[in-house]
Parts: sequence; structure tokens; C-alpha cells
Amino acid sequence: MALKEYFVRDLVINDEYGIIDSNETIQSAAKKMKELGVPDLVVLKGEKQKVIGVIADFDIIQNIVAEGIDAKAEKVISAMYKISPVTLDTPVTEAFTRMRDLNVNVVPVVENEKLIGVCTIQDCWSYIPDQTVDEIGLIPVRNTKVAEFWFASVCAIIGFTLGIILPLTGIFGFFVGKYSDLKSLLGMGPIAEDPTLFFTLFDVRGPGVLMPFYNLRDPIWIVIDVFSILMLVFSIIGLFSIIYTSFSDARNLETGWKIRTVIPGLAVFFMVFEWILFSIAFAITTQPIITIDAVGLTMSIVSMILFLLAINRDYIFRGIESPEEKTSEVSA
Repeated sequence: MALKEYFVRDLVINDEYGIIDSNETIQSAAKKMKELGVPDLVVLKGEKQKVIGVIADFDIIQNIVAEGIDAKAEKVISAMYKISPVTLDTPVTEAFTRMRDLNVNVVPVVENEKLIGVCTIQDCWSYIPDQTVDEIGLIPVRNTKVAEFWFASVCAIIGFTLGIILPLTGIFGFFVGKYSDLKSLLGMGPIAEDPTLFFTLFDVRGPGVLMPFYNLRDPIWIVIDVFSILMLVFSIIGLFSIIYTSFSDARNLETGWKIRTVIPGLAVFFMVFEWILFSIAFAITTQPIITIDAVGLTMSIVSMILFLLAINRDYIFRGIESPEEKTSEVSA
């Protein structure tokens, strides 16, 4: 299959860069970086202003400061990294390879041997095409990365709303019971009505009643409060990690397995454990007449499924070749 090849001219060339002569001192380079608010300077040599490399703030720290070398006397050329500039017609993959091999972030861009800007390794990542069509998944789509981003983001947002926001605001709860059956647990006297009370994320609530868990007598409710906080925190972090990693996939940026799987997986774990803690709490307390909130249980299950689908989004969509790609493959 023939893949479209991108060139440096397809990138947005950053023309807000700084330059410095190779015979300037390291201190001068540091001052210029501070003045311009940039981490890198393109190094030029001689009257012809030939591009010979780049000096970065990291180079100054590692090669000069850490070694105890006098920055006022040392020349830029001794601390910079040498990298051949690219042109507008250089393939993006080649520009990326140059920076990756040197473990640097910036490469100069020249036209007719004159400096016109710089491009970064981050600029190149999103323009490096996949080498194979994604054949793993159930639903065929043209662009699996974009489809996975929107699918994962929508699933995570809906899951967070159903599993966290709605029980947090008391729209539904985990367990329900009548006030008359729960008044000994709540430590309250009789009231005129006998309302139905919901055990939500942090409190027991109903018409005329709002009792935070930390006001209940048994220590298990403090434990539930702590795990409710953990569930809330990890669900928020998990939501953003799913959106971030799926966006990074769409841009061909690499992310670690912990942020991709472990963090949102912990959100699901705490959702499950919350139900277990409630069951333990009612088992070791005064045995009130209590029932599961069917709506709350259903929404929690749906929320967990949506988070798991977002985590495993790679198995939802598979790639299909465009007619142009099929034609190119046949002609090749």
C-alpha cells in the first residue's frame, strides 16, 4: 500500500526563533534565551551565516554548568549540538529521524541555504503516517485514530456523568430506605413525614434530611467517605487521561501504559469497591431495612462499561483503505 508522504513544507514552520554566532560566549547565549523567552538558539557561523547547529538550555546546563566551566569564557560552538538543517523538501520522516537519533527537540529549516525557521520533533510526530492499516476492531472506519478519540472522549464524559456527577448531586444513590427504618442509624428522632432516603456519594439525603456520612456513628462510614473521595479524584484524573491519551494517539504521540490503562482502570475499581463498602456497612450496622437503588446500580454499571470501552477503544474500530490507497496498491 502506498502511503502519502509528508514534507517539511507541510508543517507549520516556526519563524519565531533566535540566532547566535558560534563565537559568542555561553553567557551571551543564555542572556539571549532569557530575552527572547526561547529554550533554543540556532547557531550560525561566519559572514555567510551558515547554519551549523543548535544550542539549547539543556546543553548549557549539562555541558557547562554541571561541569563547572566558565560560561563567560566558553564559546557557543563547544556546547551546541551539530545537526544538519532540513529544507522544505525534506521528508518529515527524515527530519524526525535526525532529531530522534540525536535526542534533541529542534532542527533548523533552510531555503537556498538561508535560515527560514525551525521545526520541532513534536511537529513531525503527527505527520508520520501509520505503516499498516489497523486491522484490530469491530467497526470499519477510514480514520481509526480520530474515531477512537471521539468515541473514548464521549464514553468517558458520559460515564463520569452517570457514575460520579449524578450520585454526587443526589439525583440517584446507591441504596434507599424509609426514614422510619433508618432513624436509629442516623441518630435522629421522628419527623412528621416518612420520606424515602438515598445513600449518595457522601451523605444520606431525602425530603427534609441531609446527613453527611462523617456524622454517622460507625467508623465504616468514614471509610466510605475516604473511598468516595478517592473514587471522585481518580474518576476525574481517569477522564482527563482517557481524553489526553486518545488525543495523543490521534496525533501519533506516545503515552505510557500507566496513564492509558492504570489510572482510568482505578476509577472503575473504586466504583466497584464503593458498592462493596456500602454492602459491608449495612452488614455490620444495625441491620436497617434497606434496598439497592435500581437506577443507581444500573447507572453505575453503565458508567463502568463506558470507562472500560474507552480504555479498550483500540478494539472498537478497525481501519479501511481509501479508494485512492487501493488504487495505489494495485498499481504498485
